[in-house]
Amino acid sequence: MTHRLACCLAIASLLFLAPRPAAADTIDVFDTVDSVDLNGTIRLFVTGILSGQTAPTTQELYVTNSTLVQQCERLALMAMSKPGKYQFHVVRNSGAVSRCKLSLRAP
Repeated sequence: MTHRLACCLAIASLLFLAPRPAAADTIDVFDTVDSVDLNGTIRLFVTGILSGQTAPTTQELYVTNSTLVQQCERLALMAMSKPGKYQFHVVRNSGAVSRCKLSLRAP
């Protein structure tokens, strides 16, 4: 009986120590960017039309790295300056922005 209880406790402790799967990245793709607002050093508000939608929405983006917030702002401004030429991608992991990128839309 004691041996069985010890085995069960050992298995239970291993379950808690087992690595958890990483949180999946969430990717938001803006077909157009209408406005960009930097509020403080970690919050970026982007208004635009998300891919597959027809109405503009505003998303509040939390960026934990000050260099990354400047890069995301710059890319969003580039997308805003040439409507329809670029798609603005925001990649989030656990709610915080992990990277931003631009992609050239097919002609």
